[in-house]
Amino acid sequence: MTAVAVVLDDHALAAVPGLDAALARAGALVMRAFQGSPNPNLLRRYRGVAVIGGPDRAGLVARLERATASVAAPVIGILPPGVAASPELRGPGVVDLVPADAPDIAGRIILMASVPVVSAARAPRPGAERPERRGEPSGAAAAPGAPTPPVRVRGAEPPAAAAGPGGGGAPDDVIAIASSTGGVWVLAALLRALPARGRAALVAQHMEAEFVPFFAEWLEGASGWRTVLVDGPVPLAPGAAYVAAGGRDLVLDGAVLRGAPSSSRFVPSGDRLLASASGLGSRAAGVVLSGMGQDGAAGLAEIARAGGTALCQAPATAVVPSMPESALRRTPGALPLTPPALAAALAARRAAAQ
Repeated sequence: MTAVAVVLDDHALAAVPGLDAALARAGALVMRAFQGSPNPNLLRRYRGVAVIGGPDRAGLVARLERATASVAAPVIGILPPGVAASPELRGPGVVDLVPADAPDIAGRIILMASVPVVSAARAPRPGAERPERRGEPSGAAAAPGAPTPPVRVRGAEPPAAAAGPGGGGAPDDVIAIASSTGGVWVLAALLRALPARGRAALVAQHMEAEFVPFFAEWLEGASGWRTVLVDGPVPLAPGAAYVAAGGRDLVLDGAVLRGAPSSSRFVPSGDRLLASASGLGSRAAGVVLSGMGQDGAAGLAEIARAGGTALCQAPATAVVPSMPESALRRTPGALPLTPPALAAALAARRAAAQ
């Protein structure tokens, strides 16, 4: 387990009573009262996640600006009642915007913090072993205050590594995912619900380049999938999630993935990734998650035309519904599904093909 420092803003705590207690029960190191800049040394030692809010739009904007300028960690903004997710709130490092009345808000933030969720009824006794997460070796727990072991993130791999943990040869199922603000927790939950064996996940998560290495580490820890950071050519293999190096697009060229210069204002481009995966025909599934704009819509249409499966997060469940709404307009036959149903549909698709 990665030890985590969760910095809680007083406005976020007021909006979501009991949030600090929920995080503490889950094993996070919780820092209260985010006034100005939190302790950067502590945030570097642990994998920090700043959870901040504001009494109104102006208050939230000011706190987001201060946090993204000083916190070397992803930032989650708690939207006050009546405040919609808008471009001014999506600054560098802001990975999620959560309405204060969102269901299971503590669970979403715990997932973002990569902390295993243990219910109060099943919490281990002091000194007892913690239940293992899928993909985590026994005895990997790190007590608060202990040095944090690095999560494995691999760069370009030679062809000999193509077999991967999911078995040799090409993956049976390739899932290409376009995601932006509000999509990261859905992405992690989706992968965590799917066995990695025999599958490959190609991820275009809109993000500033400097945060991509942290995101790749976080995704591996939160999902249990081996995460490969792609810059140079990497053979497509089962059992891994692939993420483009910062500032680049992720492109599938036959059986090889590569990082390519960015091609649009959305970096990495969901359209470019999904379009490149459409060459796999029925072996490909395209998924468009929460986000602002139309990225992913054209690429999802190409996957559908090539005989692949087209899925979207149900717009009503998205923090920012523009991306899935645009995809549904472009591909009316795409299935709009809740986050839990997305994983079930992908699992059923694989079972039907076998």
